[in-house]
Amino acid sequence: MRVVGRVAIVVVALACGRGVWWVLRGPAADSVTVGNANVAGGIAGLAALVLAVLVLWPRVAQRPSGALVAAGRVQMAVDYLTRKTLRYWQLQAKDRRITTPSPVSVRWCWASEEVAVPVQELQLPAQALTAGVVTQLWEQLYDRMGGDRTRIVLLGEAGAGKTTAMLLLLIDILRHRPASSDDPVPVWLTLGSWNPATTSLREWAAATMTRDYPSLAAVDYGGPGIAEELIRTGRVALFLDGLDEMHPAIQGEALQAVDRDAAGLRVVLTSRPDQYRTALGRGRLYGAAVIDLLPVDLEQVEEFLLAEQLSDRRRHWRYVVDHIRIHPDSVVARTLTTPLALSLARDTYIAKNPTDLLNTHRYPTPDSLLVHLLAKVLILAYPNRRQRRHAERWLSWIARNMGTQRDLRWWDIPTWFPNWLERLVAGLASGLMFGLVAGLVGGLMGGLGNGLIFGLWLGVVSGLAGVIGTLQITLAAEEPSSPNRAGGRRSPGLAGPLGLLVMVLVFGLVGVLKALQGTPATGQATSPLVMYRAARRRALVVGLAIGLVFGLVFGLFVGPVVGLVVGLVVGLIMAVLQPAPRLELLSVIWGLRGRRIRFMPLLQDALQRQVLRQAGAVYQFRHAALQDLLATGTPP
Repeated sequence: MRVVGRVAIVVVALACGRGVWWVLRGPAADSVTVGNANVAGGIAGLAALVLAVLVLWPRVAQRPSGALVAAGRVQMAVDYLTRKTLRYWQLQAKDRRITTPSPVSVRWCWASEEVAVPVQELQLPAQALTAGVVTQLWEQLYDRMGGDRTRIVLLGEAGAGKTTAMLLLLIDILRHRPASSDDPVPVWLTLGSWNPATTSLREWAAATMTRDYPSLAAVDYGGPGIAEELIRTGRVALFLDGLDEMHPAIQGEALQAVDRDAAGLRVVLTSRPDQYRTALGRGRLYGAAVIDLLPVDLEQVEEFLLAEQLSDRRRHWRYVVDHIRIHPDSVVARTLTTPLALSLARDTYIAKNPTDLLNTHRYPTPDSLLVHLLAKVLILAYPNRRQRRHAERWLSWIARNMGTQRDLRWWDIPTWFPNWLERLVAGLASGLMFGLVAGLVGGLMGGLGNGLIFGLWLGVVSGLAGVIGTLQITLAAEEPSSPNRAGGRRSPGLAGPLGLLVMVLVFGLVGVLKALQGTPATGQATSPLVMYRAARRRALVVGLAIGLVFGLVFGLFVGPVVGLVVGLVVGLIMAVLQPAPRLELLSVIWGLRGRRIRFMPLLQDALQRQVLRQAGAVYQFRHAALQDLLATGTPP
């Protein structure tokens, strides 16, 4: 990415520099007729160059130097990362009701030889255990494995507590980590957003760290490249959640890439057993301690459901536990076998009599009882039926479009709309801008009125072409064409400087748009809402800056009022092409079709109602099983 960014800067600089030289010193520079156009072209070229460099260069050139690393910036970054990570995940554990009142005491054991190397061959340190409980995983296994050899794979069925076990392990590591220690800091990464075919593990991990901890890019911590430095020097441990959530076609390749790219790093990985077994056909994580999370037994069920219960509630839960003890094959006994089912039961019956769980007429199978518990999450979150139906409708739409992906990134939502809608917005926007430019050029030659009519007509035609193609600006910038390719010199006149003027502007604008692609950047505290607001402001500022260039240039020819209007229109169009404004525009278009929706308020409301949770800069559904249920398209 650094090479691409620098190449883009060089291309923009050369194009703009050549354009400025041509209009100021070229064959037509002495023509009185085009004097003003030359001046305007020079101004536009310089403005486009400055704007492109200002946007592109900070992303490329600000790398942590060896002097900064030697001066202790890395240790400062590690200490900052430790504090932020511990504070964040402690709050997440509390909000997810993992540590309140207490986590389920799930047991683990060494996995079978079908997926795990026998413990004797792995040559673990003598003090490392091969069985225990997940709440003590740090002291029983992780800490005892020692050094860079620490590789652990947590296997468990859906709802077995894999993510909870890894979260508790992460918190324990940070709690026991001495200040200013050399021990690596665990960093949480959700594997569903990684494609090993296009991005190495280290590059993806560094980009995700920078996204989730934007303050790491501060100069005090070493600059934008400090995440890569922390990974390169082994100062972080990679906690990789959800191999099974990746596309099945790349799970084996991902496992192989983790083994290769994480050499020298501590790794903890979670997966469902079947998906991990299949991935082993194409990849291996050598030297890993592979452990199975076991189903909860009756003692663990009793301990969890009766923890800190009082009065009638304790008596009711005692009745449920006794029923499970007497009827081990009952529906409720076969349902409450995972931490997910237990936590759902405890949370959804916090204010109601839990003996309702024993009603076999309403819940004849474990699946129907589990669906009921998941449905109660939405019912309790949205007591108002109308609000619940609206939320169910759009959250189901979101869940379907996410597929197996667990990270809900708001900037992905515009890409889920039908292609014709996306092309319509982009095509009409680019067509309008192209039509305005062409209309003003024609107006200078044949009258402003005729030029505007011509521009309107050309804008419609260009917009329709954009609906079935790609943006004309991008095509014009990327085609290696030249107006003088056929040979011969153009006669001096107004069309030549203006054509070059448009070309110079286009090169500058394409450089800016390329720099703006990808994940929105922000230096503020990380949250999806903060990123969205920062991206929206940034899109508006850059769009208006681009519009200002157009306005100043064309204002010299057609007057300041028309120039201001042109600049404002162009700036707004450029702003709308960015993810945050485009999300709002698509919400408006969807609303015109009779489907009222505002996505960010919907997501924030679901977060506050604990239907969603926050994972760094992205959202996630509170329970993966809830996402899967909503993805079926049938409201629970």
